Amino acid sequence: MTTRIRMDGTVATRAGSGEWSRFQKNLVVSGGSAALAAGIAATDGKTNALYHALGVGRYQWDFSLPNPEPSATSLVDEYFRRTPNSVTYIDEYIGLHETSSPNPDDELQSTIFGTIGGDLLIGRLIEIIAGTGAGDVREITSYTSPDIVTLSSGLSATPDETTRFRVGVVSSTPTGVVDVVTVFPATEGNSDGQIREHGLFCGAATAELGTGTLLCIQRHSVIAKTGEDLTRVWRLRIELVT
Repeated sequence: MTTRIRMDGTVATRAGSGEWSRFQKNLVVSGGSAALAAGIAATDGKTNALYHALGVGRYQWDFSLPNPEPSATSLVDEYFRRTPNSVTYIDEYIGLHETSSPNPDDELQSTIFGTIGGDLLIGRLIEIIAGTGAGDVREITSYTSPDIVTLSSGLSATPDETTRFRVGVVSSTPTGVVDVVTVFPATEGNSDGQIREHGLFCGAATAELGTGTLLCIQRHSVIAKTGEDLTRVWRLRIELVT
């Protein structure tokens, strides 16, 4: 029997103080295994590091966005990078909304929330993964014991008994899920509205553009970053497959 390691991931983005985007798939490139190895030991003697890079991409992508190649080793047009603000282990919980009356569209109810506890929930992102509101991502702003959380804004549709969610909270012990959170401040990484790609580099990555080993990459519709914060949460899931 052969055991393999599988990694996938999703990314959520927020511009300024606006609403979070939906979690979107990224591509763990074929060199991702080399990137993980490089994260354990940099063979060229440099300090192991993780950098989150932004790229302009190509303006033609605004008409037809191509998927990145699994063989990619760099961004097409990297122009800025910085180290993430935090890298944390995450415990993920999945549950169903348990309806009550009244049932506002900015609240979710589940016994899971009571199991987790309010201190761990506030400020975390919650993703609707199925049913009514599927795809919506919101921030948890408050917790009412024993089982209700209030969201940063209402869901796209009032949640019901089909609404299935996933929430991740920081774990004090290692898990198979990692959140990489990077805030590109208003004064950094501005590109006159020309961000179309981003990626994570590790191993011997430094502040110099193009250094390190590419772990994963995402291309997306153009994002305007002209003097406001850009926050990205890259959630990576690593599991053993037999």
